[in-house]
Amino acid sequence: MKRSAVFVSLVLAAAAAHADDGLNLGIGVDYSSGDYGSETTTKILSVPVAARYTTGDWIFRANLPWVRVDGDANVIPGLGSLVNLNPAGRGRGNGNGNGNGGDPTAPTTGVTSGIGDLRLAATYALPLQGAWGVDLTGNMKIATADEDKGLGTGANDYGVAVDMYRSLGEVTTLFGGVGYTLLGDSTYIEVDSVLNGNVGFSRKFGGNSAGLVYDYRQPTSEDSDDRSEVTGFLSFPTSEASKMQLYAIMGLSEGSPDWGAGVSFSTGF
Repeated sequence: MKRSAVFVSLVLAAAAAHADDGLNLGIGVDYSSGDYGSETTTKILSVPVAARYTTGDWIFRANLPWVRVDGDANVIPGLGSLVNLNPAGRGRGNGNGNGNGGDPTAPTTGVTSGIGDLRLAATYALPLQGAWGVDLTGNMKIATADEDKGLGTGANDYGVAVDMYRSLGEVTTLFGGVGYTLLGDSTYIEVDSVLNGNVGFSRKFGGNSAGLVYDYRQPTSEDSDDRSEVTGFLSFPTSEASKMQLYAIMGLSEGSPDWGAGVSFSTGF
C-alpha cells in the first residue's frame, strides 16, 4: 500500500535505525474512501500481515495484505485511478458489478476481494554519529494480486529510497525522504515510473509518540493525478515488546483517497 503501505513508509523512516535486533510481526486494518477524480466513490479495505527482521544495521521487511475493493474498475490499490483495459476486470466479468458487456473502455463498478501484492524491502542504516541518521532502502513489489479482479497491475515494481532523520533533544524527531519506483507495465495497464517524497515529525510524550507527515508522489500515468496527502499518527506500547499504532489520512489531490484511517499491532520476539 507504498499504501498500505503508506504508514510503514512514514513512521519507520524515522525509527528504523533504532529498532532492536530480532523478529517483529504485525497485523493491521486500513480503510480508505475517495472518488479519485471520477463520479464513483471507491472504498478499499486492507488487512496487511507484516514481518520485520533486524540484525545490526540491516532491516528486512515483508508485507502481504488481504484486500477488498468496492468501486471503479480503473482504481488500483496503491496507484489510484488509471486506464485499466482488462476486459475481465472488476465489474466487467470477474466480480460483481454493472458489467457493461465486458467493454474494457466503459466505466464500470464492482466489488471483489483477495490477496494483494507482496512487498519486500531491505534497509541499511548508515552508521553515523550524533543526531543525524540516514537509511538506504531497496524495495520490490511482487505481483501476487489478481489483475483480473483489479487488485493489482499484474506486474512487478522495483524501487529505491533515501530517508533522513534528525533528533532534536530527547523527544522530537524530524524526518524526510525521497524515492524512485520503476512501475511495471502489464498487458492491460501502462504506467510511468515515479518520484515520491515525504517530510514530517514525531514527538515522544511518556512512552507514547505522535506526529504528522506530508506525502507526495508523481502521477502514475498520463491519465492519473499526483498523490498528495497528510497523515497524523499515534503510537503507544501495549507491553514491553508490543505496540499499537493509529493513524488518519486526509487527501489533498485527486490522486489520493478523500480520507483514510487505520490501526496496526506489532510485537517483537
